[in-house]
Amino acid sequence: MAVQRILVPVDYSDRCRHALSYAIFLADKLGATVDVVHIWDRPAYVPETMVVGKPGTAPKSLADLIRENAEADMTDFLGKTQVPPGMSVAHHLESGEPASTILETAKKSGTDLIVMGTHGRTGVRHFLLGSVAEKLVRLSPVPVLTVPDDSTQT
Repeated sequence: MAVQRILVPVDYSDRCRHALSYAIFLADKLGATVDVVHIWDRPAYVPETMVVGKPGTAPKSLADLIRENAEADMTDFLGKTQVPPGMSVAHHLESGEPASTILETAKKSGTDLIVMGTHGRTGVRHFLLGSVAEKLVRLSPVPVLTVPDDSTQT
């Protein structure tokens, strides 16, 4: 199987930056493209019709405000990422439950490989918080490469 399209889910953390750097390295070696996705989740208790605003500005829906902030964060995140000359990194934002939305995005975009960072949680913290990476490894129809947080390496 040739890897032509790599999907990298990010939450703008350093461990995700490390995973993205590794995905870019792989894509450069394989001649693949890289898609970066950030999944945001509107809290269930906040209605879709809720609007917010500041004095002197037009009101916006909370969903639009979250999306604008996520886009600004994505732009900042990608601006600090080294990309080889000639390679472009596409990005998009999605809303929903992270694991299922990542799988849906991978399917829609024709992803051949998912590369993502891991928290490295164990024990009770892992049990209580779960793991998006673990869900993807179990459920993904395409390979998932997990990249451990390099800050714990010596």
